[in-house]
Amino acid sequence: MAQDPEIIIIDPDVSARSDTADVLAAGNLTVVGEADYGITAVAVAKEHPPDVFLVSMEEPAARAIQTIEMLGSAAPDAAIIVTSSLTDASSVRRAMVAGASDYLTKPLKPEDVTRAVYAILEHEERKRRNADGDLTDLVPRGTIITIFGAKGGIGKTTIATNLATSLARMTDANVVLVDMDTRFGDVAIMMDVAVDSSIADLGRRIDELDRDSIKEELVSHHTGVSILPAPPHPTEWRDLTADHIEKIVNLLAQGHDYVVIDTPGTFNEIIATTLELADIILLITSMDLASIKDTALALEMLRAANISDDKMKLIINHSTSANSLREEDVERVLEYNVTWRIPHDYNVSNSIQLGIPIVVAKPYARVSRAIIDMAHALSGTPKERKGFLERFLAKVS
Repeated sequence: MAQDPEIIIIDPDVSARSDTADVLAAGNLTVVGEADYGITAVAVAKEHPPDVFLVSMEEPAARAIQTIEMLGSAAPDAAIIVTSSLTDASSVRRAMVAGASDYLTKPLKPEDVTRAVYAILEHEERKRRNADGDLTDLVPRGTIITIFGAKGGIGKTTIATNLATSLARMTDANVVLVDMDTRFGDVAIMMDVAVDSSIADLGRRIDELDRDSIKEELVSHHTGVSILPAPPHPTEWRDLTADHIEKIVNLLAQGHDYVVIDTPGTFNEIIATTLELADIILLITSMDLASIKDTALALEMLRAANISDDKMKLIINHSTSANSLREEDVERVLEYNVTWRIPHDYNVSNSIQLGIPIVVAKPYARVSRAIIDMAHALSGTPKERKGFLERFLAKVS
């Protein structure tokens, strides 16, 4: 991997190219060229092939997509990172299909760009080693999704159980739901399963575990979700360390397409490990003032820990019908865009009492549709078109 990676900026906006160059300079990255889309970009690439292209993509995206494809042919050894203000899954997919290796949302931050550049170059180097026959680093790994919030009682477990269920039912993927709530651990209750073996039991046999044996300790749920429950007694967490959690989560990721982790409304070394391992962090907040204040502190803490904004998705959960703020007020106070909104629904409490995820008990309820849509976006699967009957049931649920 290049010790001092060389970068070419591709952007039709000259002023924006200058701003991007300043961001790269602040991240101690070297810019060796810049260009507009199309033929100009290809000419610059052939004259001085870089390690990385940083390509801006905005709507209409056709020229950017065409340029990405051309750069892939002109400089096949160079990685392509797309930068964009477009945050929808469709735009990300278009960029990736065209040949991009990563996708950063604007405004760019020096630390995020630097992290992305070195991560993709390290990935490319591993690919080259594997192509040469060195397969030691080739370990399949699923997507780790950590559900996090700085306050209890805001619906994290409800979202975790229903998201895991939606992913399993929609995609036929292998999904494991991990209860990492070190205080209460309500996943088993909400999914109505008995706890015969918990994460604490795995910690006691940590040296014996591998990607196959750990599956034998999971609870199989009728929805298709595998569950790793929290221990029945909070005192059992004392014997678990961050190293235990790291190994357990990594082993689960090696054997499952999705690892969904439910966390408590508190922060400790164990929770910090789940955040560092996560590919996606769903940061949950409710609409009350205390939750917003705590979420602001959580965002500050995550950024201080160099957690990239790109993997954090802010979700407003309308866990009660009483809202003291507007959603635009929340975005303004937190200086962070809301990615998804979960509506308030009286059906949620009934499903919890029954031990049945609401996406199963009432799939056409408004809250179910919101979580199912979130699962579609996270998995990259297209949403099904609603028929007349489904639209009618959604209105009356």
